Amino acid sequence: MINLFPKDKVFYNLFEKQAEKLTEAAQILDRVVKEPEQLEELAQTLEELEIEADSLGHDVVDHLRRSFITPLEGDDIDILRQKLDDIMDYIERAVNRMSIYKIAKPFPKEIGAYADILTQAVEKINKGMKEIQHLGKYQDDIHLLCQELNELENRGDVINRNALKHLMNTSEITPERNLERIKLKEIYETLEMAIDCCEDIGNTLESILIKNR
Repeated sequence: MINLFPKDKVFYNLFEKQAEKLTEAAQILDRVVKEPEQLEELAQTLEELEIEADSLGHDVVDHLRRSFITPLEGDDIDILRQKLDDIMDYIERAVNRMSIYKIAKPFPKEIGAYADILTQAVEKINKGMKEIQHLGKYQDDIHLLCQELNELENRGDVINRNALKHLMNTSEITPERNLERIKLKEIYETLEMAIDCCEDIGNTLESILIKNR
């Protein structure tokens, strides 16, 4: 049955819950960096968290499919849903690969740098998902938050360039070392994609602000 007059809070509440799951994921990534001996256990916890987050994303799609009128444009709702899901997927994938590939401990400091950027970005996304239902009240705050997400993405780009430069510019050329480079390159690029998706959420929030002036 199509719901002609949905309660606005349905979508906002789901976005808040997705963002809360992302906060948990970022905290787990931070623990992986600080407690590498717990990698296997934390990877399993993160896999279970990703499944829970997927369920929330499916709920957004379900409500969107059944709602004739939505508090935000349907495309914007779906983009936010996708990007929140993508960030979770990339964080889970990175930790999963660290486990499967048996990355040597202690982990490279670059992984900690990515984790720090993601922790900050997810914190801002969490704040934005709480404020988006009150655009008039928090318009300036959300605009600033979008700028901060852009700045974090720029910092992430610097980290990624330096990480890849450090990874590739070495005189040690052995089959074992080359394999390690391939593994770490995939993990670095996965974490970079998570950071890029954080900026995408900022861009979407900025678009929503413009449409609702």
